[in-house]
Formats: sequence, structure tokens, C-alpha cells
Amino acid sequence: MAFLGLLLSLSLPIVALLFYGYSAYASVAFFSKPQRVDASFTPPVTILKPLCGLDHGLYENLATFCRQDYPVYQLIFGVRDQSDPAIDMVQQIIRDFPTVDIKLVVDDYIIGSNLKVSNLANLEPFAKYHLILSSDSDIRVGPDYLKRMVQPMASPRTGVVTCLYRSRVRGRVAALEALSISTEFHACVLAARKLGWMKFAMGSSILMRRSVLQEIGGFQAIANHLADDFMLGNLAARAGYRVVLSDYIVEHTLETSSLWDLVTHQTRWNRCTRFSNP
Repeated sequence: MAFLGLLLSLSLPIVALLFYGYSAYASVAFFSKPQRVDASFTPPVTILKPLCGLDHGLYENLATFCRQDYPVYQLIFGVRDQSDPAIDMVQQIIRDFPTVDIKLVVDDYIIGSNLKVSNLANLEPFAKYHLILSSDSDIRVGPDYLKRMVQPMASPRTGVVTCLYRSRVRGRVAALEALSISTEFHACVLAARKLGWMKFAMGSSILMRRSVLQEIGGFQAIANHLADDFMLGNLAARAGYRVVLSDYIVEHTLETSSLWDLVTHQTRWNRCTRFSNP
């Protein structure tokens, strides 16, 4: 029994070392082969931005999507409540970027328990283009973001493109959570990609063909899922399409202000993992 206990106690750190060793290998393999950018491949894109309230730095987050070095794209911002303060922010964005095709949609129609997905579903009918990109409100990007995100769509086998994110932290607790994201979550994503298990997407950015979205049942298909981003990629993969991890890395703001917030975030994310991909 003592020997079995010793063997078990040794196996756990050995498994952890093997996992992180493979994750490091997967990371090097991913970043050592930068994605080729064909400057002539610029299909038009519609960007869906569901909003709720005022995130820190929201104006600058949204403004970065208006400064894209890209010929033709559309931005649709959506809120569910007529009194949402994000409406004034979007109206300011519209005034500040008159040459960008921007639309604001205010609609409280609900299709399921996930209110963010209901918001997206209310925006989708206004999309002009075949490529639809959804992105969370706390995301900030550079002017080459769209040009690089669309590159994998040159292959008709690609149904979804998603990307990793780096954290802009506010406070020590947020820094601790950012460390967890970088060393645990990103390690899992890169290892999954290298193993051929890239069958999920991340809310930081999800670029889809509209035909693929319709084939998997539209946003209605994920209206009652907690991990809606995971499911968009997973359903597309089940339908036979490739889910590609772009080498573009967006930024997001992490404002975890207390240990209780940290525990709440981690609990929610682990619930997502448990129910989506245990």
C-alpha cells in the first residue's frame, strides 16, 4: 500500500510535467510558423458587438474596430435595454467615425437563457456580408486585425477562425488571474490544437461563414448554452468544418478586484468546461 501511495504521489507531478512539456512544444510549434498574409484576400466582413453596460475602456475598445486597415466591413453594435449607457457610447462612436459602416440595434427579444446569444441573434439579420465575426466588448485590436483573421477563410474547408488573447490587468488579483489564463488556459488551447483537437472557439473573436452558422442551426442552437463560444466552434467542427486558431492575439481588460471575484470567475469557467468538454 505504501508503494502504491508513493507511486500515485509521484505520478501526479510527472503527468503535470509531461503536459506542460508538451504545451511548451505546442507553443513553439505554433508561434514558429507565422501565418502568411495575402494582402489581396480581403472579403467583406460584418462584425457583431453585443454590449451590456460600460466596461472599463469601452470607447477605446470599440474604436479600435473602427480603425481597421481593411477595405469593406460593417460594424453592428447591439444592446437589449433602451436605458443601457452603452447606447450613448455607440452614438459617440458613430459621430467620431462617419466613414465606417456602423449600425446600432436596440432589441430585448429573448431566444433562450443566454442573453448574450439573444443579443447576437437580434443583430445577425442586419449583417450585410457572408463572413460574420463576433467579439466581446472588452476586446481591443490593432489595425491589421481583420486582414489577418480572414486569411484562413481562403480555404473552403475552414468554417471558424478564433484567437488567443492577452490580458491588460488592473490590480494584483487581476494579475494573478491573468497568470492562470496564460499558464493554464492557453496551454490547454495550444496543446489541443497540436493534437488536432481544435474543436471549439473563444469569445475573444469568432469569425464564421454565415452558411456554416445557418447549417448548425444559427444562434438558436446555442441559445441555452453557458459556453456559447465553445459551442459555435464545436458544432461547426461536428458538421465537418475546420476550426482554425489564428496567430493574431487580441487584448482584453481584466478587472478582477477581489479574491471573491477570482473564485467566481474560475468557478464559472470551470462550469463551462465541465458541461462543454469534461
